Amino acid sequence: MTVRLGLVVPVESRTIFERAVRDVAGVQVNWALYADEDSIPSLVQEVAPGQEVLCFAGPLPLERARAVIPPNVSVVDVRPSRVDLAVSFLQARNFGIDLTPVSIDSLPRKMVDDLLVELGLDSETVAVMPFDKTASPDDIVRFHREQNALLGTRYVITGRNSVFRLLDGTFGAPVVRVVPTAATIANTIRGVTLEALSARKEDLRLCAAVFKAVAAGDGDVDAAGSVEVIRRILAEDLEWGNAWIEATRESEVLVLGHKKLMEDKTQGWRFLGVLEEMSAKTEARVVAGIGLGSSAQGSIDCAHQALELATQRGGGCAYLITDAGEITGPMVDHETRAPNYLFKSDDVALENIVQAVGLGLTTVTRLIDLERQLGGAATSAEEVGRNLNVTPPSARRILRVLRGAGLAHPVGSSQATGRGRPTRLYRIDIAQMLYNQEGLRR
Repeated sequence: MTVRLGLVVPVESRTIFERAVRDVAGVQVNWALYADEDSIPSLVQEVAPGQEVLCFAGPLPLERARAVIPPNVSVVDVRPSRVDLAVSFLQARNFGIDLTPVSIDSLPRKMVDDLLVELGLDSETVAVMPFDKTASPDDIVRFHREQNALLGTRYVITGRNSVFRLLDGTFGAPVVRVVPTAATIANTIRGVTLEALSARKEDLRLCAAVFKAVAAGDGDVDAAGSVEVIRRILAEDLEWGNAWIEATRESEVLVLGHKKLMEDKTQGWRFLGVLEEMSAKTEARVVAGIGLGSSAQGSIDCAHQALELATQRGGGCAYLITDAGEITGPMVDHETRAPNYLFKSDDVALENIVQAVGLGLTTVTRLIDLERQLGGAATSAEEVGRNLNVTPPSARRILRVLRGAGLAHPVGSSQATGRGRPTRLYRIDIAQMLYNQEGLRR
């Protein structure tokens, strides 16, 4: 399997990155080369679509691009390792310079301290300015000049190209760049690639779900009619409809699909909202068992065990059982359940929005549910994050995607105290767009 990898690197670093990726199997590389850091956001917007991973040549380029990175793309930045810092010290020694005193920027203090211990150097003679995304090149240059006056530093080690250009030839002492080696770059790319492949493989694991209508109280169940209702509800759903659906027994419906489908439809194994609709339309209690095994039959066997648990518990619920013996359930968390929508023929309007913004159907429907709860009021990235169970940075990226599609609009900001940054507020307009297209009905 091949991972689609976007490399966002300065032009002068292409050679070493090319050397690095030659040692990494299973990547299809797309380049985004920049000479000016101000061009990074526009380059990322061009290269990001279709990529699974974006790799940046450091934390600062990543910070510059965060606003335009799609929420479904994994990101990583290449940072110098302790070995890379040791190479910088070696370069200084080759210049004939005493290793201390020295000032160092954009590296973790702990990494520097650990290396100083190994080299037997006095930490009191080494000044460190850790990476700070808010620090400008001029701020860092000022730090080095101050340390030169205080400590009499013999040279500078910098992790920023822009700082190197400002100091080189003007500082009155050598300036050494700490640059990730090809091995460091390759290890970083290899790690994130393996994570992407592992996530993809895990998402594509075969999962089974078995639905069954059981008597509510002392009444009887129309087994054949219930099976047909359950099968039809699943088949007409945009996501369930892509799975294998079959009436396997007189009163059961089997679904075979990817783990990601099942996890999305249960909101992370918390609530299976489709059971409410099934129970209402069959006039029975519908339960479900979900199984995750190493084979199709193993998943089905686990699903039937889970179904037994759900049947014994009572009420409409679901359980998940894996072949490792893990049991999750009952899935009855009404506080975090997904909204249950009914859409008109083929859900064309909703599907168009999902495809246009590049977000999953589950995410979009949960955003619609939040929009309706708000009743036209504004929301923040933090509130969106809580409702989607994602981090605030991910929620901000989602809001930017919606804003770009005209589905969210900035309406001001709020500030709880006089300190800190104000919180940006947005109005979500997805449901209104769907209503305008006559594509949504409750």
